[in-house]
Amino acid sequence: MPKKKTEVSMRVADIVEVPPVTVTEETTIDDAAKLMWEKNVGSVIVVDKGEIMRGIVTEKDVVFSVSKLMTGKGIPVSSIMSRTHLRASPREGIATAIEKMRKAGVRHLPVVDRDGRALGMISMRDAFEISEPLLKLVLRSTKKTRARRNK
Repeated sequence: MPKKKTEVSMRVADIVEVPPVTVTEETTIDDAAKLMWEKNVGSVIVVDKGEIMRGIVTEKDVVFSVSKLMTGKGIPVSSIMSRTHLRASPREGIATAIEKMRKAGVRHLPVVDRDGRALGMISMRDAFEISEPLLKLVLRSTKKTRARRNK
């Protein structure tokens, strides 16, 4: 008898933080850090005038800029941002997006549309927040399966 496959298929769109917290390449490091603090986020998406993603600035980038005495000087985020092609689609499975983050060693993944426009951000914190309900679902399913086998 074939085993019944239990699959959870949540999409990035189900957990993405919207609207995205964005800055332009000309935004100063200080202003980006202040915005991150005010919005309680660990990263911002750097966009051009058309809201197309150009990069990302993370807490780690801000700490780097402080260590190199780059703050308080009007230096733009373009000098510290990561110009990455690592991103997710809203239709992508959460497991795929988390695996991208794990392999790349990052905690934040921008979510963009087909044209590269910033839609939002997912983080490992988001993944942890959904892990408890998913674990409960898996355990409940396992418990039911065992109960049926023991009958």
